[in-house]
Formats: sequence, structure tokens, C-alpha cells
Amino acid sequence: MRSSIRLLTTGIAFVVFGIIMTVMVAGDLIDNAKQPADYSTLEMEDFKEGMIVEGDLPYNYDSYETVTKEKNGRSEIVGFYYLIDAGEDGFMALYTPQKALIKQLDEQFKAYNNATTIAELNDIEPVHFRGKVTKMDNDDKRILKQYLSDYEGNKESIDLYIKVTDGMPVFLLPVGIVVVIVGLLFVFLFVRRKMMGR
Repeated sequence: MRSSIRLLTTGIAFVVFGIIMTVMVAGDLIDNAKQPADYSTLEMEDFKEGMIVEGDLPYNYDSYETVTKEKNGRSEIVGFYYLIDAGEDGFMALYTPQKALIKQLDEQFKAYNNATTIAELNDIEPVHFRGKVTKMDNDDKRILKQYLSDYEGNKESIDLYIKVTDGMPVFLLPVGIVVVIVGLLFVFLFVRRKMMGR
């Protein structure tokens, strides 16, 4: 009896995990297939949840929020939110966990902060990015609003941010499908045992 229940629970766990993996990878593939909007052409009202945005960021206004997670009893940094322009009249955030991009954005802000002339501003190296416009949760909205309350400037902010991630590896799509199939096989074996009275 216990082995049959274990078979069922294992099968259900495999199916659920496989479906989640498959959906996540498929979502990334769909996003990658979308034609991205050019960041340089967008104004504040043009940004819509779910759209893919790509372009060269001319400058940023530094990171304002650090994202951490608990690992082995310690807090580990996994990404940063940066303040960027949303067209000419607004602000928004860009989030990334990518170390190479974080380094570029930090170096870009340092150059922006140190610039004293228009020529120096024009010489700042743009940072290329591609990401998905995502809606902020209430905590992120609060943190951004608090940051902007101390920031010099009269621009509005929007409750959307551009999420730049590495995405799920494509090879995980067939893995997810296989995991679902294995899980269904376990469930089938459980049903078969029940029908045979075992």
C-alpha cells in the first residue's frame, strides 16, 4: 500500500515539476521570438507589460535596490534594480542578475556621475540590453517611490520595469517533457496496480 502511494505521489511530483519546467522554457522561447521594440524610440506611455525591449542605454542613474536570497543561512546578492529613463518625461527601472551587465551599468553610472561637460556625457559608452517589460509588485513600487522622493528631478515614474535575465536553457524543454512522461508513467502504474487489486 505504501509503495503504491509513494508511486502516485512521485508521479504527481514529476508531472508538476515537468510542466513547470516546460512552461518556463516555452515562455522564454516565445519571448525570444518576439520582435523587440527599440528602447530609444519609446516614450513613457509606450511601455506595456509583456513587451520585449532592446536597445542601447545611453546612461543610467545608479542602482537603487539590491535583490538578495537566503542560501545556507547567509544572504546572497542575486541582482540589482537600476533607475533609467522611460522616454524623455519619465523614469523606470531595469533589473538584471547578469554579472557582466551589472559591471557595465556600474561603470556607466560612474562615468555619468563623473562627467562635468556635455562632451564627456556624449562620450559615455552605451550599454546594450534586451529584456521583458514586467509589472512591479507593491514592495518594488514603494522602494522606487522612496528613492525618487530623495532624487533631484521632477520626472514621473511608471509601475513597470525591464527585466533582463539569462532565460532558461533551451535543452531543458525536452527534459521537461521527458519528466512529464515519466511522471505520467508512474501514475499509470499506480492506476494499474489499483485495478489489479494490489
